[in-house]
Amino acid sequence: MKRARIAVVHPWLVEGGGSETVALWTAQALKDDYDVTLITMGEAELSDLDRTYGTSLDGGGIHFLRLPIPRLLRRQGDALRSFRLSRYCRARASSFQLMISSYNVMDFGRPGVQYISDFSFDDSLRRAFLADARNWRQVLRPPGLLRSAYLASGRILAGTASAGWRRNRTLANSEWTRSILGEVFGVEAETVYPPVMEAAVQTPWESREDVFVAIGRIVPEKRADVAIDILADVRRRGIDFKFHVLGRVPDNAFGRSLRDKQAAAGGWASLDGPVFGADKFNLLSRCRYGISACPHEAFGVAVAEMIRSGMIVWVPASGGQVEIVDHPELVYSDPADAADKIARVLGHHSLEAELREHLARRAGRFSPLRFAQSIRAAAAGCLEHHAG
Repeated sequence: MKRARIAVVHPWLVEGGGSETVALWTAQALKDDYDVTLITMGEAELSDLDRTYGTSLDGGGIHFLRLPIPRLLRRQGDALRSFRLSRYCRARASSFQLMISSYNVMDFGRPGVQYISDFSFDDSLRRAFLADARNWRQVLRPPGLLRSAYLASGRILAGTASAGWRRNRTLANSEWTRSILGEVFGVEAETVYPPVMEAAVQTPWESREDVFVAIGRIVPEKRADVAIDILADVRRRGIDFKFHVLGRVPDNAFGRSLRDKQAAAGGWASLDGPVFGADKFNLLSRCRYGISACPHEAFGVAVAEMIRSGMIVWVPASGGQVEIVDHPELVYSDPADAADKIARVLGHHSLEAELREHLARRAGRFSPLRFAQSIRAAAAGCLEHHAG
């Protein structure tokens, strides 16, 4: 029997990115039952992505199609960069029984499936959730006629309708995301948590180090500098630990200011650069604590990675990351509240043990197996609906 053809579409695949895990594990979940084509832009290599995300796609029976990114748009012009991908997918949608966008909205010219990872596709929401006086994008992307014309140009070049994506079946990466889709756009969505890997071997708590970790892109809205301030406050209360920031520090004003802050903090805080794949999870499995300082995370893959690695993690009181930890002692309203709660937990072994048990129960919700089951069900449901 001829297998149904499914396309999984992702704008570009970058080793170490958070949204990439959805694209790769969607292809992984479907490849045994369907004829899968992974479509993207850029020069990514499946072997590198497999090593980072724990998939087995290279030589694993999928088609991998990479479109070139226009040279002038490789480092800027997000709204224009994907027009070639959008046009390609619309032109070839009839060649597939189902098309799936693994990163946000896409108009295929026919109903498909889309996985919403954040609200970068809507300028007003992007501005609201990334608002930060230190964020250079707020200066370079002011609202107004020029910005509106720029975004409209992206849609025109892509050949898409502004609301064509509403025909798709929509999956959301958190209940927080799902609720905003309903409130702002009137779109019904199903929550499917992203697939999150874990260390192959979990180190016993007693053998772990008193180390905090933060993971992610080093950009102003992730607020690694605020995390250093929070933990410096905790250390001033006589609690000793180290702090590792994992991520590539950019050579720009924010990167330089972060290096200055780290140097001023002393030897307890370090900027360790990016760590991927097994190396990352082996490191996490040896550490006890994690922190996120980024508000309005639609989900927070790094937070889920840390709790699946057996760590205790604190997060701001906003976004989907609150659902990951789901405990008042691990959710803070401001830096002072964060320092108070961290100090309280680190000073009480019974509370620490209670939180570890709580997070261990939460961790299974974010497994690749659970994600794969949901993706297979969504694909099968759409194919059955289209056939009917």
